[in-house]
Formats: sequence, C-alpha cells, structure tokens
Amino acid sequence: MYQGVCFDLFSTLVHRSPGNPFFRDVAKELGLDLESWKPAYDSLHDETMEGTVPGIVERILLSARTSGVHCPPDEVRAAVERNFPSMVASFEVDPQSAPLLKQLREQGLSLALVSNASDHAEWIFDRLGLREYFDVTVFSHRVKRLKPHPDIYLNATDQLGVSGSSCAFVGDGQHHELAGARSVGMATILIDRRLAHSDSARTEADIVLDDLDGVPDALDELSTQRRSWLMNQQ
Repeated sequence: MYQGVCFDLFSTLVHRSPGNPFFRDVAKELGLDLESWKPAYDSLHDETMEGTVPGIVERILLSARTSGVHCPPDEVRAAVERNFPSMVASFEVDPQSAPLLKQLREQGLSLALVSNASDHAEWIFDRLGLREYFDVTVFSHRVKRLKPHPDIYLNATDQLGVSGSSCAFVGDGQHHELAGARSVGMATILIDRRLAHSDSARTEADIVLDDLDGVPDALDELSTQRRSWLMNQQ
C-alpha cells in the first residue's frame, strides 16, 4: 500500500555524541568568548534552519558581532573548514540505518529525507555517506520551510511523485514533525529515543518503535490497517 517513506535525520538515522569540540576551537581561533558568543549563535538556530541566515559562516559572523567582535569573513570561513572534521566526528550513523534503507529500497519503496537542517548539517549528512540511499532529500534551509509546516513534506512527496496518503514518515518526533506529517495524510512511525519530547510525540504517532529494525513490520501493519479501512468504506 505504501509507495514511499520519508525519514527524519538527527536522532533518527544519525546520533550526536557529547563533547563536540568544534565551537570551542572555532571560538579560540577567532578570539571569541565562548560563554557570550555561543548563546548568540544558538539564538539564530531557526533562522539558519529556514535559510534566512544563509549558513554557518554568516551565523558565526552575526553572532560574533552581537557579542562585540567583528571577524573577517575569510577568517571565519577558514576556521570552519579547519575544524569541521571534528564536528563530523561527533556524529555517528545508527548501525540499523543502512541495512534498513537498503531493505526498503529493495522492496521497491521510494525514500526521502526530510530534515530541519542548515548547510553544515547537510555537509554532515554527505560526509556520513547517507545520500546514496535516498531518491529525494529535502533540507529546510533549501526549501525555506521548517517542520512541521506542511510544505516541507509536500515538497518531498511532489518530488517522489506520490501522494501523502501513500507515504509514511519515520522520526524521533521533535518539533511536532509527526503531526506535520499527519497533516498531509502520512502515516507516522515514532522511533522513541526517550528524549525530552518523546512523550508528546507518542500522541502524534500511529506506531511507536524502540528502534529502526521494526520499521518494515510497522509498514506492513499500517498497510493492513489501511486496506481494512478502505474495504470498510466500500
């Protein structure tokens, strides 16, 4: 019954490890006080995710000025490039991700990534080698929409050439992403990572799983439920 599956990225397919030294090292190189600069940087999160602030270099420049430091753009760009490998190293792909994505593709399903992400998050995605598994990638900074806005999901289904009702969405449930997926007709599968938002996300999920391994069976169950519902409508 399902033709496509849309996946969230962070805390779903990829996990962040503690102790990322990127911001500490960039601050040191640029002469920024981490305690005053980082809050200003964090305050630009949504604007960067939706592309209003065009990327990590500009985000650092703007937040540096807010904390009273004017950095030359070339120096910021160089500091980001030098230290970016340490940021990538602080992320790891869930060991269940690649086998699951391969299995779903072999079953003939089209796959899309739908992520609230800025340019550097997209760079991480590419460095981790995940793009090859997806037919479509939709990053919020490119489409200027954040989950749970319906447009970001519709962008994915339009590119896949399928309807929302023939897609399922799989994610950890942050930012009410499951409710957004439901709003365009998608079935929703929560991967419960026991995070701060997990309890509220459970109310927005059709099926709740502990990990990614259960996704194929969950899709089969959702397909059975949908076929039963359609038969009852006849």
